[in-house]
Amino acid sequence: SIIIIMNHTAISVSPLEWRQVMKFLSLRQKIETETDHLALDGADRKSESALLAIGRMFANRKWLVILVAKDGDELIGYISIFFARFRKMKVNAYLVLSLRSNYRNQGIGTKLMHEAERVAKGRGIRRLELEVFAKNIRAHKLFKRLGYEEEGRKRQVAEIQAGFDDLILMVKFL
Repeated sequence: SIIIIMNHTAISVSPLEWRQVMKFLSLRQKIETETDHLALDGADRKSESALLAIGRMFANRKWLVILVAKDGDELIGYISIFFARFRKMKVNAYLVLSLRSNYRNQGIGTKLMHEAERVAKGRGIRRLELEVFAKNIRAHKLFKRLGYEEEGRKRQVAEIQAGFDDLILMVKFL
């Protein structure tokens, strides 16, 4: 567990525990509802029950690590690390970072990314991948600052209110 002191408040980062799963599902739903730069939004998961989500997390526990950021007892963000399932690809992992909107731009995303990189290195990962929508300029700048490089772009892949958005593929070698 990592403790970050921000604005006189201790923010902790640690692996998701099974007893926190319902809080995590609630956090994920809040984030998906309040942001427009995720591939999924709240409407995409409406049909998914909590039991199904928990079952999926349990079935994928060998290939998935979720680190959560907490402000006291409240979950405020997370980073998911998806490890490749195939032998030839076992040195690769894929990241998904999400934070509550009122906790952005405070260094918490950076700390989650650093902790995810530490966990990945410990599992023998040498390549981390992620995707970011082009219009999510702050996240794109964060990833570049952390050493992630653009590897490709899927043009006009997402339909949004203002038209379409590109998806930028980024990679970092550890």
